[in-house]
Amino acid sequence: MSDNIKMLVIGCGSIGMRHLRILAERKDVEVAAFDSRIELSREVAGLGGDIRFFSSLDAALDWEPKIAVVAAPNEVHCELTLRCFAAGVHVLCEKPLADTIDNGCRMVEAARDSGMRLAVGYSERYRPSVQYMEELVKSGSMGNLIGGRAMVGTYNTLLCAKTDARSRIFGSLIIDYTHELDLMRLFFGDVEDVICKANKPGKKDIGADPSLAAMLLVFKGGAVVSVHMDYVQHPQRRCLELYGDVQTAELDMQTDFIRLYDCNRPGYRVQAFDPVRDDRFRAEHQDIIDAVTDGTPPRVTGEDGLRVLEIAERAISQIRNGLG
Repeated sequence: MSDNIKMLVIGCGSIGMRHLRILAERKDVEVAAFDSRIELSREVAGLGGDIRFFSSLDAALDWEPKIAVVAAPNEVHCELTLRCFAAGVHVLCEKPLADTIDNGCRMVEAARDSGMRLAVGYSERYRPSVQYMEELVKSGSMGNLIGGRAMVGTYNTLLCAKTDARSRIFGSLIIDYTHELDLMRLFFGDVEDVICKANKPGKKDIGADPSLAAMLLVFKGGAVVSVHMDYVQHPQRRCLELYGDVQTAELDMQTDFIRLYDCNRPGYRVQAFDPVRDDRFRAEHQDIIDAVTDGTPPRVTGEDGLRVLEIAERAISQIRNGLG
């Protein structure tokens, strides 16, 4: 009998296909895909490797996978995760955790009650440059963190989308970029207050509601952080900044270059990293495998995903109720 770990990818959209392609590289994993759209079986077969394809979830779970990667639409994350837990399958759920806070709570509670592992796919946590900044914070070399800034914007996200969900679903901009919210929680801890303003600027062939959002996050430790998101800029721009009273760090997430400024001397030094996106998914896969086989918590837990979802929902609620 093979000792390989069976992993099932649920949902064969663009992210699901990426998971399948990368998992198929591994010699210690048996990979299968589930999608009710049976016509996708040919595309899955084209990824290479020996990937099984199921068009029935019951049949896929009867295959007895150890871990499932839920990469289906947000509104079915809860249902699919609960089905997996009931079948004794651990879950790596793509971000966001769920479509509503209530469903996110159901997923977290079900993981706790069943003893199953629930990880959330915030793959930016596995970016080496982000981990370098995390170590700077933990080591105390930046001093006291007093604030920061996250900025992400691109029109290409709408142009390259395979569905119209982003232009159709209210608040999709904020849900799309919850990576930024997760990273700020990583560095600053829990959020105490959220202020969000948004609008629909610019003349574009494709738009969203809103197409630009600006948040102010106040953390329980006192730090104040600004987060900018938009579907307007062309080409893409993305950055992450942390302000300490000893050192400031600025990460350009397009090039993976960090500029480090010391408060007691002029100039800056540069730390360069290799921005290979697939490597983040490889590390994410290894993390959930380790969590399942060693019994250690995953790097991004269901509770982490729930806290991020709460921030996003507070921002969307302000916009929806005319407060943004």
